[in-house]
Amino acid sequence: MTDQQALARKSRKEVLSEWRHQEILEAARRIFARLSYAATNVEEIAREAGMAKGTLYLYFKSKEEILAAVLASDLECLVNKTIAGMSIPKTFAERLTVFLNLRVDYLQNNRDFLRICFDEFGSRCSRSKLISEVIDKPFKRGFDFMSQCLEQAIAQGELRAIPVEPAALAIFDLARGFLERRLRGWTQLSLEEDVAFTHTLILNGLQNK
Repeated sequence: MTDQQALARKSRKEVLSEWRHQEILEAARRIFARLSYAATNVEEIAREAGMAKGTLYLYFKSKEEILAAVLASDLECLVNKTIAGMSIPKTFAERLTVFLNLRVDYLQNNRDFLRICFDEFGSRCSRSKLISEVIDKPFKRGFDFMSQCLEQAIAQGELRAIPVEPAALAIFDLARGFLERRLRGWTQLSLEEDVAFTHTLILNGLQNK
C-alpha cells in the first residue's frame, strides 16, 4: 500500500489527530529550545501550538510525555536515516562518513534543542525512566547496526580483529563528543576539519596497521 493509498483510507478525524500531534511536537521543540525544558510548562507549549491547554491534554498527559515524544520522533528519524544511508556504501570508511555527516546535519538543524538535551539530559543519572527508555530503544537499533557493519568490515579485512561491541560504543561516544564540542565551542577547528579529524581518529583506531 502506498502512502497516498494509506492516507486515503484514513478518516478526517484520524488525519486531524495526526496533524495536531505533530503540531504539538514541533511547538514543544521550539519552546524547549527557547526557554529550556525546566522553564517550560504545558500551557506555553499549547500556546505555541495554537491550541487550548485542554486540547493538548487529549494527546499528552504531561510535559515529560511531550518531551519523550519529541525525542522518540527525532531519534527514530536519525536512526532510520543512518541505517538507510550506511546500507548503501560498501566500505566501512564510506559508511563512517555517512554516519558522521548525518549527525552534522542533525546538529545544524536542531542546534538549540540539542543544546537543551545535553544540558538537561546529558547524563543518564539525570534522566527519568521514561526518557531513558525513549533514548535507549533507538540507540540499541543504531548500535546493533553499527556492530553489524564492524563485523562485516572485519570479515572483509578492512578492519583488524577487534571486540565489536566496545568498538561500536566508542564510535558513538566519539560522535557524541564531536556534537558537544561543536555546540559548546570547545574547538577551534572548522566544521569540515572537525569531521575529518573525528573520521580519521575512529578509522585509524580500527584499521589494520
